[in-house]
Amino acid sequence: MVFYPIIFCIFVSNIRVILETRKHKSGTYLIIIFILVLCSFLSACSRVDTDKVDRLNSISYSFHYRNIDTAYVYAKRALELSKGYDAGKAEALNNLAFVDIVRMNYKSAYEKLDSVLSITNNQVELLIADVQLMRLCQRESKNKDFYDFREKAIRRQKRIAEEEKLLTEHQRKRMVYANSEFSIVSSTYYYYVGLRAQSAQAMEDINEELIARDDTAQYLNYLYNVGAGGVLSKGTQQEVSQQEFDYLMRCFIAAQQHGYIYWQANSLQGLSEHLIISEMRDKLIADNYASIRFINADNVPDSLLAGNLAERATDLFIRYGDVYQIAGAFRTLASCYWQINNYPSAIICLQDALEKNKAINQAPDLVASIREQLSVVYAAVNDKQGSDFNRNIYLDLQEQTRQDRYLESRAGILESTSQQLNLMIVAVLVMIALVLGLLLLFHYLKKRNPNGNSLDDLLLPLKEWQVRNEKELEDLEEEYQEVQEASYITHTNVIKNKKRNIEKRAKLFLVNTLNPLIDRMIHEIKQLKTNKGTEALRNERYAYIAELTDDINKYNNVLTQWIQLQQGELSLHIESFSLQQVFDVVAKSRKAFELKGITLNIEPTQSIVKADRVLTLFMINTLAENARKFTAEGGMVSISSKEETDFIEISVKDTGVGIEPEALHHIFDRKVIVDNKETNSHGFGLMNCNGIINKYKKVSKLFAVCSIGVDSKLGEGSRFYFRLPKGIARILVLLCLLSTSLLSYANEPDIPVNADASEQNNSLKELDIANMYADSAYFSNIKGDYKRTLDFADTCRYYLNKYYLRLNPNGRHLMKRIADDNITPAEVQWLYDDLPTNFSIILDIRNESAVAALALHDWALYRYNNNVYTLLFKENSADKNLGEYCRMMQRSESNKNVAIVLLILLLLSIFPLYYFMYYRQRFRFQSYVESIRQINAILLSNGTPVEKQQMISAIATNKFPESLKEITLKINDALKKSIESYNTSSTNIELAQDELRRMEFENNKLHISNNILDNCLSTLKHETMYYPSRISQLISEKDAELETIDELSVYYKELYSMLSMQAMHQVSVIKPVYRRIEVSELLAKNMELSSPEMGKLAVLGDVDLLKYLFELLQKQDANERIKVDVESLSPEYLTLHLYMSQLQLSDEACANLFVPSIEHSPYMICRQIVRENGEFYNRHRCGIIAHNTDRGTTLSITLSQAKKEQ
Repeated sequence: MVFYPIIFCIFVSNIRVILETRKHKSGTYLIIIFILVLCSFLSACSRVDTDKVDRLNSISYSFHYRNIDTAYVYAKRALELSKGYDAGKAEALNNLAFVDIVRMNYKSAYEKLDSVLSITNNQVELLIADVQLMRLCQRESKNKDFYDFREKAIRRQKRIAEEEKLLTEHQRKRMVYANSEFSIVSSTYYYYVGLRAQSAQAMEDINEELIARDDTAQYLNYLYNVGAGGVLSKGTQQEVSQQEFDYLMRCFIAAQQHGYIYWQANSLQGLSEHLIISEMRDKLIADNYASIRFINADNVPDSLLAGNLAERATDLFIRYGDVYQIAGAFRTLASCYWQINNYPSAIICLQDALEKNKAINQAPDLVASIREQLSVVYAAVNDKQGSDFNRNIYLDLQEQTRQDRYLESRAGILESTSQQLNLMIVAVLVMIALVLGLLLLFHYLKKRNPNGNSLDDLLLPLKEWQVRNEKELEDLEEEYQEVQEASYITHTNVIKNKKRNIEKRAKLFLVNTLNPLIDRMIHEIKQLKTNKGTEALRNERYAYIAELTDDINKYNNVLTQWIQLQQGELSLHIESFSLQQVFDVVAKSRKAFELKGITLNIEPTQSIVKADRVLTLFMINTLAENARKFTAEGGMVSISSKEETDFIEISVKDTGVGIEPEALHHIFDRKVIVDNKETNSHGFGLMNCNGIINKYKKVSKLFAVCSIGVDSKLGEGSRFYFRLPKGIARILVLLCLLSTSLLSYANEPDIPVNADASEQNNSLKELDIANMYADSAYFSNIKGDYKRTLDFADTCRYYLNKYYLRLNPNGRHLMKRIADDNITPAEVQWLYDDLPTNFSIILDIRNESAVAALALHDWALYRYNNNVYTLLFKENSADKNLGEYCRMMQRSESNKNVAIVLLILLLLSIFPLYYFMYYRQRFRFQSYVESIRQINAILLSNGTPVEKQQMISAIATNKFPESLKEITLKINDALKKSIESYNTSSTNIELAQDELRRMEFENNKLHISNNILDNCLSTLKHETMYYPSRISQLISEKDAELETIDELSVYYKELYSMLSMQAMHQVSVIKPVYRRIEVSELLAKNMELSSPEMGKLAVLGDVDLLKYLFELLQKQDANERIKVDVESLSPEYLTLHLYMSQLQLSDEACANLFVPSIEHSPYMICRQIVRENGEFYNRHRCGIIAHNTDRGTTLSITLSQAKKEQ
């Protein structure tokens, strides 16, 4: 600042010289020279100020870990001098934020760091601000925000790295701090959420040599974090402890030499934690005698050295002023007291950690560790209530701070994100409709006669409303019919999917029949490998193996042919929908047309069509895209619809080059279409459109109107069009559609699955038993019988291990009551290996074991179970995709912002229009007539009939003349009738929609299950077909290839078992709905009961599957009439004898009727239906057999009989 008076004097003296010489030409040059000199002086002053700010900031940084008050003073002075110097101000704010974090003034730290993000574009300081925000989020367990700031920091690091050569020396030093602090904060966060591998990797990313040379404080930070534990892993536990001890000693000695109080305290605390446990202490003292003497300044006994170091660390932290570390030091000191059985002092230390400064509650992880330690100490003094109180708080904090706490609403958030654009479109349409409605109302009011007092004129609004109301009621009725029609179609789809599902389960049963054959083959191979038996016996075994592989290949061929019967089927989802909705979606592609200089014109429509919405959109997009390709710049593409009596015609017209006449003949074939010399198209889109239309025609007679065509002239353009049925509900058409659909489904090839799931059921039973013992352990703890709790826990672990060994016979990772802390617990390894088990049971049993061990003062058992519980809880709840999740959330927020802006713009446009119309509709009428007109306005408003009735009743009409009272009476009567009709229709629609949603849910679940089973079976077919054939080839080599045969067979068995188990797991998801059904209700139309009264007997089962059973048998008898006898074998079983007149089989053919073959697939499905019926009710006599009687071939079906209704 001392330069400014000097500059002023120079300025005055120069002005005088200039004024004296102004008359001369050289005066102008002197003025220019003076301005240049003045600017140079000012710029020199500015450089001095920025250098001073940087110097003050550097001093503040140097005191970060020496004296926090001094760091604050220098940062404050730098901030005051940094006006106009944004980078210096940002650095000062970062230093002040560091002070606030140390003092746990987190709110103030957030404010300063937010200011940094808003005042500067200096990427280095912005990176440091992001890293400090990461530190805050780590302290407060804000996992989602941590990843958000971490992603920002990574992006800034990449940006700075690209311009690293442009950094000044000061900025380069700041980058050394920023990069090392980023890795250390990341490592600390990963350590506390249980991701130890990522924590160690983050520390490995630090350039130790660089920070040792350029930043001593960060080097000490690095030494301490490595020595504190969790980073080093190579070697035995004693070797790791020795390495960590060496790092801490290096940190302590260097911190003493350079005066870093903070790192002296941290290293003393770390050394104390390494010397707490007597076994580790004795070993470290013996191996590091000189170092121990150096740090044992007070010459305390070895048993008290850990407490002495912790106490010294606590005093240093209090002197330094770090609130967070003070609480941590008290916690370490309490551990030392606990180790020497001084429990009262340990409690005092832990209570001081919690109560000395309430700001500590901002760090949930630290509070949780203190509460857990308090729980142990209270247990040691037999204060059960205090122990349980603190442990419950500890468990609650674990739940609150687990890594996926911020992600529990993930599904809802992602769903809302996907709906943002849809909601925005709906909002825009609603606003447009409102504006159009107001404009129409304004137009109507403008055309009204303001002086008309005729009673007939006053009744016109009522007539208009009655017409509109009748239309609304008709719309409601039509909506009801649409829902009913959709329900019929959905029910039909449910039946179809049930048929597909049972067929797939039948295939899966065929799959499981191969397991015994594979087991026999493996057994024979093992016998051959023992080298026992004569040569003849060995040849017999090889022959038997060849027979087994032939049988396996035969069954595989049957399965392959069966799977291939129904490939390439196109699924349709028929519904009635507004064509305008599809047009609105197509309009979003307008930009692509504009980029080519083409106008896209979409004419609004009110048409309702009945078709598949997605396929309709595909056809319009395909035709529009073709039109765009073959239309030159300046042309136009028009999309419109035309409503005829029975159909809606949708057309896409362009002004392109047109199509050659000879090309029109094959326009919808799979041939190359050439509309001009420069553009070729393969025509697959048009071929697919034609295929969709043909598929529609095959569904039912309702779609007979469907067609597709083209009109074109060379040089003028083309018009492509297709026709779809109108979306008008007709009961007759509905019944026709239903009957036709059922017939088509009955005639389709069949494809489903299921098989015996006994092995998986056993596994599930083991988990259920383990869960029961876990519950017993919980109740045993409540009763205070802690030894029994541990017994229950042992039994629970036994069943969990048994379940694990069932899935992994050669598995080595078994749960134990207690094990070495350095070995990954078995249950955590299960989680890493994606074992399909219920980890909630494991968490429960480990928690209950920890509670019981705590009460029994078995500290080692408590420590192991608590550590396993905490580690498994964090690993199980961890989400490894948080970074992608943050980016997804940001996109979601952007969509919301766009929608909000659009809605605000629309609202701003509506209000002026509304007030304009309101101003223009003010009319002057007599009071009574005005009231009538007000009633008419209410009647014609957009409210519900109930709201209108309430509003009209609020208007006083008792003084009206009789003629006007008659008008109001007519209006009220009309409203009353409308309300009754509306309520009735709404109730019917709601009930029908509920039923439709139920069926859609069932249909979707079946559809998903069928697709998954399709994939499982396809995978099974492709992945395992090779091995039996290969084994069969190697059999001829006999002993020469025995080892190869053995390896192939074992691998084949493992692969086959794994894939079939995956399919079986999916089968268990679908639970059929069984109920009581009378026999007469089940039989196909050409089946006749010998005794009609027997038709009243009832069976238990799924009505759709049982009907399907008899439909299949009817088709196998060429749809001829079948006589049926019903025989009640016992109260549990009912047998139906079907006399098949067209099915004349020999006894051998009867015996082989249900043997797997592609010709017998219908019978295999029938057998699967009957088998599942028996398994569901645990009635093992249920079955189906074929045999010859005096009346020819007879099929006897035994089902579960229902009890007679009372």
